[in-house]
Amino acid sequence: MRESVQKKRNSTSAAKQLAQMREKLASISERERVLRERSAAREVYRYLLDSHRLTAPATFLGGQVLNISLSGVNEGGQLAS
Repeated sequence: MRESVQKKRNSTSAAKQLAQMREKLASISERERVLRERSAAREVYRYLLDSHRLTAPATFLGGQVLNISLSGVNEGGQLAS
């Protein structure tokens, strides 16, 4: 009798640990997904900016090349105010 109670406790404890590990993995996966999306968005932004620089007519720019740096972009990928 005592052994069956102990087995149930061990089983419950293992199930709780497994559920916690699954939660943690899901959280990590979500963070990785968000970071990948942000990285992809930055790459698209750079590509479009470079494309604009190459295709913008010199007369429109007044003979000057745009020099926009990403120094105003913070960690979250948002432009600083």
